[in-house]
Amino acid sequence: MSDELSRRAMLRRGAVLTTGVAGLGITTASPAVAASELTLTATAAGAGTYLYLPFPVPAGVNRVAASLTKSGAGAEHTAVGIGLFDERGPGYGSPGFRGVYGEEENSFFVAAHAASRAFRAGRIEPGTWTVIIPVFRAPTPTELTVTVRLSFGPQRGERPLGREQDVVRAEPGWYRGDLHNHTTHSSDAFASGSALQPDEYPDAMRRAGLDWVVFTDHNVTTSNDDLARIAGDTGVLLIGGVEMTNWFHGHATVSGLPPGAWLDWRQRPNGIPLQRYERRIDAFFDAARRHGAYVSAAHPASAHLSWQFLADGLADPALLPDGLEVWNGPYQPDDDDAIAIWDRLLAAGHRVFASGGSDLHGTANPEASALGAPTTVVYAGSLSRDAVVAALKAGRSYVTSGPSGPELYLTAEGPAGQHAMVGGTVTGGPADVVTVSVLVRGGTERVLTLLRDGLVVRTEPVTADEQTVTLDQPIGPGGYLRAELRGAPEPDTEDPLNGRSGMVALTNPIFLAPE
Repeated sequence: MSDELSRRAMLRRGAVLTTGVAGLGITTASPAVAASELTLTATAAGAGTYLYLPFPVPAGVNRVAASLTKSGAGAEHTAVGIGLFDERGPGYGSPGFRGVYGEEENSFFVAAHAASRAFRAGRIEPGTWTVIIPVFRAPTPTELTVTVRLSFGPQRGERPLGREQDVVRAEPGWYRGDLHNHTTHSSDAFASGSALQPDEYPDAMRRAGLDWVVFTDHNVTTSNDDLARIAGDTGVLLIGGVEMTNWFHGHATVSGLPPGAWLDWRQRPNGIPLQRYERRIDAFFDAARRHGAYVSAAHPASAHLSWQFLADGLADPALLPDGLEVWNGPYQPDDDDAIAIWDRLLAAGHRVFASGGSDLHGTANPEASALGAPTTVVYAGSLSRDAVVAALKAGRSYVTSGPSGPELYLTAEGPAGQHAMVGGTVTGGPADVVTVSVLVRGGTERVLTLLRDGLVVRTEPVTADEQTVTLDQPIGPGGYLRAELRGAPEPDTEDPLNGRSGMVALTNPIFLAPE
């Protein structure tokens, strides 16, 4: 299998699974010969930590630039990132966050009117600024040198944030979207050489047949700053978001952020000591929910990219995400593992809903990553940010292989004329019978499976382009029903353990609740 087959390979370089934290190197800051240049030094050692390098910015500065170099015997094996907080400080959730890169880039600048890609422009105010360095891995101690260049002069006017889109289409309906997309503002996507710029998305969406996408760049939100202008009158919806990329304990896609908002990524699961400026995962969920956003744990079972806050959520359900990304890019074995986690959560009574996303980092290899592969199809009251986010939170959605993939509509009829769609609930006595229906379109030569509480209760070959399958189920003690559509497995001759299980579509559940 090509190393480009999935984002699992693409992200492997910059993610380290750790169960503890490494010691900090000593950080110093001293003026260099030129008054406009400072040299900051630190020692990176171990993995899974952050270094903070403060430096003074005097009055009269109109531009701050920084570049990082590594030296020492282990430099070639050391991977670090670089970011910036302004005079408002590097505390958790600080409004002074200006941006961060992964290991792919090592320099940036900020000014009032402009900044490096993915960094936020804004006035340069005097005070103590701070360079942050995420240490992904440093097998042997490595010396880091950050050169800060301060330029002096009058500041130009700040660039205002743009608008979000209004309602794109007012009518309710099934709208096709992609929840997980990286633009050139993600440093790893930019390094791929084929990432889409934000303003390239509308045309790409129209070609693919998508109605909406969410921008989910790694820890930076500058791609969300001018959505209405970018979308223009193309008829597609761009939703602001971010991939909260906790480099050491898991990622989460966040859908529904307004322009200018950002979410901190510096959390540790319970049981792991906190370092400076870090918090537990409740701080992240509190911030995301203040924006009314939908949070989905990204590739939650993908080895070192897995969601390591699950135990926190099981101990306190308020710390569970709204959803799980059970299908990320080309369907692979860890997606089956994610579905197993999802079934366990549902069986325990947690209403966590499934979603899927392409995790698009570049367009050079469509087999590895393609816009809308997979597609999350939501039933929303309109094509608008608020309506799509509400549908995701309510589980009114199914996931299919692509914008033109099979359609899978799960409904249920219960006592007293109750009708429910995916995400809904049917109530009644334990002996009351619920009739479940699945309408399949475009699923010929696949097999439909109905599952109750994670166990198969019906399989049916799909032999027509449009076919409805029904099943009666007693409400009994309650539970949930969902549907999957799969084809023949696709073995990988180069890597037999990485074969695909033939998933082509799956629904969110309908719940049965005894009165």
